[in-house]
Amino acid sequence: MAKIKVDGNTSLYALAGEYINFSPAPEFFNLISSFTGYNSIMFPVNTENCGIIKSLDALKIIHCRGVLIDTPHRCELNDYLTSISEEALNCGAVNIVKIDDDGDVYGHNTEISAFRKAFPIITGEKLNDKRIFIFGCGGIARAIAFACALEQCKCLTIANHNSEKAKRFCAMLNDKFDNIAYAADFNDVQTIHSFYNADIIIQATSVGMFPQVDVQPLPENFNFMSHHIVLDTIYNPPQTKFMRIADNRGCRAYTGRDIMFFNCFEAFQWWTDIKIDEENEKKLFNIWKDLIYNI
Repeated sequence: MAKIKVDGNTSLYALAGEYINFSPAPEFFNLISSFTGYNSIMFPVNTENCGIIKSLDALKIIHCRGVLIDTPHRCELNDYLTSISEEALNCGAVNIVKIDDDGDVYGHNTEISAFRKAFPIITGEKLNDKRIFIFGCGGIARAIAFACALEQCKCLTIANHNSEKAKRFCAMLNDKFDNIAYAADFNDVQTIHSFYNADIIIQATSVGMFPQVDVQPLPENFNFMSHHIVLDTIYNPPQTKFMRIADNRGCRAYTGRDIMFFNCFEAFQWWTDIKIDEENEKKLFNIWKDLIYNI
């Protein structure tokens, strides 16, 4: 694999968010650049002090070509963007932007397609005709819910600490997918029924992410059932408390870390217009496993 050469022609890309200190995304993007011979690098930008808008303004000044948008900013950019793709508009979340020479910013979502590719590889299961219960209503949860709907799941239940936010998102989904989604209320019989009868339970919040590894979003009076397929989108720690509880209840519990592979892969291609064939995608996936599975 060629070494990355950094010079005056190197294209700059960034990962921007508040919880990115341990993200492998920049390192893996740089491995893709090296693998393809594309002259580019990615670096992390912590937005905790300045926020996402000031961070993007600063990145424009140094002619950054694109930015992966991480937690908690995926739903904050609509008024900032020059235009937004249909995918991002439909799910209400932008996880990637492209910046042109004039400073115009174009928003897109690669996490929808990333999840559709990753889920059957991670679990060996299809999303079609499944009852799905999702914790979260932020950017990654929205992309996952939209992906599930596109894969023709049977129904979706969305649980969020802000129930009004969940209701608005479900209304948006139902407008596009004919009453597929229901906003959870943990004191409601329908929510209890939806949880225990779900085929797939997905944890799509930052609850339980390093360093706050001793928390998880499952209410105390709810228990996993052995038929549940459980997926946590958090990649660090490799096994979250949510996953341990599911594993102890006899569930098949999975980490969603491979979603990030497909997200970086899709992002690289969208930014650069370089199409990577299936054979080289498999090679890159093996490089990814060597990187991330050793965390």
